[in-house]
Amino acid sequence: LLLIRPTDRWPVAAMARLALNLTSGITEFSSRMSLKSMFSQFGEVTSCWVPPVEARRKETAWVKFSTSAQAEAALLAVQAGQIYLDGVKVEAEWRNAPAKTQDSRDFDAKGSNLFSSRDLMMDRMRKEQREERNRHGGRDHDRRRRDHRSRSRDRDRNEKKEDRDKQKKKKKKSSSSSSSSSSKSKEKKDGEKGVKIVRLPASKKGGPIEID
Repeated sequence: LLLIRPTDRWPVAAMARLALNLTSGITEFSSRMSLKSMFSQFGEVTSCWVPPVEARRKETAWVKFSTSAQAEAALLAVQAGQIYLDGVKVEAEWRNAPAKTQDSRDFDAKGSNLFSSRDLMMDRMRKEQREERNRHGGRDHDRRRRDHRSRSRDRDRNEKKEDRDKQKKKKKKSSSSSSSSSSKSKEKKDGEKGVKIVRLPASKKGGPIEID
């Protein structure tokens, strides 16, 4: 009598119906983040793996779903030619790997696990470029603000100078007008004082005698 223990067979079937091997479509530009993003339309991606660039000809990338229905829907879409990764058509098949001992690469496809060393390097370069632009932008902003303040100060000084000049002109004009009026009044008074009429008693020979 031959006995087959179900626990020796069922984990393989369970793993085979949850994960897909990507036999084609993985290029040197592919990343775990883009792989997960593409297959997440069929359901929750619990694990995914993309080999290093130098090993992608020997090893295959794979993706694992939380349910077999999600994995089957993804495989049907791949077989229908509807899945493209970075513009390259993807081909896939069921992944037949034993589930007794967990694959060291079978980790959660979350957070930093989705980034390769190349992704981290590119992300760091982008951050440095943004910081450099921000630094230059900050210096330009400070320079523009200083220039604006300098122009404002110059404008205020010019306005104050114009006001002072106007006040000086008004004072000069009022002083000249006052001096001219005083001189006229003085002339008038002098004119009035310059001619005097003195009437003397009538002489025998003639009438009054006027003396200047």
